Amino acid sequence: MSQSYNKLKINTLKKELEEENTRREQEIAVFLAKNPKTNYQIKSQNGKISQIKYIINNKPIYVTTDNVSSATSTRTNFLQPGGALGLNIEGVNMHVATWDGGPTLASHQEFMNDDIIPSSRINNPDLSASNDRSDHSTHVSGTIVAKGITPTAKGMAPKATLTSFDWDNDDVEALNQASTNGLLLSNHSYGVPVQTSSNLNYLMGSYNSEARIWDDVAYNAPYYLQVVSAGNDGETTYTGGLQNNYDKLVGNKNSKNNLVVGNAVNPLINSNGSGDLISISINTQSSQGPTDDGRIKPDICADGTSVYSPVSESNTAYDYYSGTSMSAPNVTGSLLLLQEYYNRLNGKFMKASTLKGLVCHTADDDNGFGPDPIYGWGLLNSKAAAETILADSNQTALILEGILNQGEDFTYNFSVSSAEPLVATLCWTDVPGTTTNQLNNPSPRLINNLDLRVTNGSETFYPWKLDVNNVSAFATKGDNNVDTVENILIETPSAGSYTITISHKGSITNGSQNYSLILTAGNITLNTNDFEFKNSFVTWPNPSDDILNYQYKSANNYKSVISLVDVNGRVLYNNAINPYGTTISGSINTSNLSSGIYILNIEQGNFKLHKKIIIK
Repeated sequence: MSQSYNKLKINTLKKELEEENTRREQEIAVFLAKNPKTNYQIKSQNGKISQIKYIINNKPIYVTTDNVSSATSTRTNFLQPGGALGLNIEGVNMHVATWDGGPTLASHQEFMNDDIIPSSRINNPDLSASNDRSDHSTHVSGTIVAKGITPTAKGMAPKATLTSFDWDNDDVEALNQASTNGLLLSNHSYGVPVQTSSNLNYLMGSYNSEARIWDDVAYNAPYYLQVVSAGNDGETTYTGGLQNNYDKLVGNKNSKNNLVVGNAVNPLINSNGSGDLISISINTQSSQGPTDDGRIKPDICADGTSVYSPVSESNTAYDYYSGTSMSAPNVTGSLLLLQEYYNRLNGKFMKASTLKGLVCHTADDDNGFGPDPIYGWGLLNSKAAAETILADSNQTALILEGILNQGEDFTYNFSVSSAEPLVATLCWTDVPGTTTNQLNNPSPRLINNLDLRVTNGSETFYPWKLDVNNVSAFATKGDNNVDTVENILIETPSAGSYTITISHKGSITNGSQNYSLILTAGNITLNTNDFEFKNSFVTWPNPSDDILNYQYKSANNYKSVISLVDVNGRVLYNNAINPYGTTISGSINTSNLSSGIYILNIEQGNFKLHKKIIIK
């Protein structure tokens, strides 16, 4: 996976980030030397940690830290052992990372594995005598991976491993983990709070250098998704925002490519086994968006109110915490299970844009009127996301990862015979945008401006969008020029044929843009070529000994790329074939491979196939 990353660009970016972090640390040191009464770090009795992050206008800017019930509210319990979906997913062989105000208490009973001589599933690379364990970090980590010795404190992914970093140099460390160790997800439950000083009010909603840096990290590590707390300034007021009670996101919470999470208050889920959302409200302290260019932020919300989880006072200590610091790890752990499930069915992980698009696609809308800058796309629904993954493998839904080249359009034909909602979502990891320090600058930060349309005969359907000039108004449908998530909802589609079109405005930076497409509907019949492509794919013998044969029907005129990879993602065979007829076939010499499980991948344009292969 990470082998496909551009190492030269990543190393260049690492160097730039390291130099910028050094410059910032020196600036802080000079300020503290001139202002010895100013505290570099402040720790509160409730576990809250604040630390100087920047010096702006000669003023210190602090960054601050912003579960069975949590799993129930997000329907993650449907994926776990005993869940109604029968998936029994717990995060086995999955890894996640957190960046927080300090290290996690690795010796807590909730983090020990099940070995005869137990050892911790937590790694603390930043632990030192001067950097002690943090209640907040331990609570966050527990929400993700606590094993459930105390059942009400069970995490979302109770068998996963976790690396716990402090928040110093978070950007370069995250890039290194993603590019070197294939990190898929990380949690960041901290951020710069709303600044009430009039000469700093431009920070709220602004696409500043921090927002851009994290977009750069994401663009260069396309399988890595950063999950970020929205912040706890929902009741904070300041002058100069887009609108009263809105526009309260700062720094990387305004990035395009991450997933920002708001804090819902104990959502009410139907107890009849359906997992349907009955009611939801937002915690009044949860920070509101949107961004200054009108992008939908936060992206989603989850339960972060009165969450019970481990703390660092002892190996058996627990406490209740509230805030977006708690809703974010609820999401992070849940998404880790979705990656595990997708990998189980497809032999590979989703790109970050696919995972983000999927959770926005399947989130429960809080009001039925589209996305908004309070809940985002709605409450995370892990059950619906997992069901969509399964439906994709059964060809009753579509999860597609493609590439749009300069000057090209992509079209996909399908038909529906039911009036159940038809939903299409386009998501992409965009090129880093141009920064701004102007107050409420509405210029779009989007660089590669992709468009999603659905047509049925002469009728064209458009995606949701917000009105930057009236951010409290309900979302409308039209041409969206700011968001990297475009979602089209047709609530009661007419039976018949439909076409999805993905296109772009202007030029595409770097000549091409990866994208992810998710499509669901009732009684859907997918593209015939796609259906035949998947159903024609055969391999033999399987298990294989010396020779593995494959055959499939060509889906288009694009070159086919055939690869064989091991479970660690190492490419052991790779071959590109020009289509020479309706059927493509070939053989791979497997005599020199060790016994075990491998994945055979076929890619032809936007069509992709994956099959598990056993070598004897």
